[in-house]
Order: sequence, then structure tokens, then C-alpha cells
Amino acid sequence: MIKFKSIPEMFDKEKKGVKPNTLRKFVSSDVRFDDIYSGIEKEITIVNTETKEEFTRKITDITVWKEWCIISWKHAVKSEVNGKEKKNGQKCL
Repeated sequence: MIKFKSIPEMFDKEKKGVKPNTLRKFVSSDVRFDDIYSGIEKEITIVNTETKEEFTRKITDITVWKEWCIISWKHAVKSEVNGKEKKNGQKCL
């Protein structure tokens, strides 16, 4: 799994699924991009820069535009029955 930091304003949108992606400038020395492009990494963890809270999601798309990389993921939803997070289409146990 790869990790990226996110400022609180963006973190909240990303976690809630309002913005289920992150835009990152490609840096050739950053090995995380090698792992993303090769398909090795299937999950992304986003970490709040202030609270250190984090969440992990399944990567659904990688879009490269010029020197930018847009990493998108499938938003998790909470079960109405027990409040646990689940990915769309999965049952919560």
C-alpha cells in the first residue's frame, strides 16, 4: 500500500467520497510512482497532516496528464445496520 499526506480540508472531502482522488506531481525519484505505474500497488492510504487519521481505499484508476498523476479510488460507504465501513457492493460482517 502507498501513503500520501493530505491537508485537513482535502482529507475530509477524500474520506467522505466527495473527492475520491488525489492529484500528485510526478517526481521521478519517488518510488511510490514506480509501484503505482507498475500495478504493484492496489491500495492507497491517505493521512491527515494534522490529526494523523488515515483511511485506505482500493485504487480504481491512474491517470497521467503532463507531469501530474491523478489517483482515483472507490469510496467506502457505511452500513446502515451496524455503522462499519464497507466498500460498495460488499456486506459488512
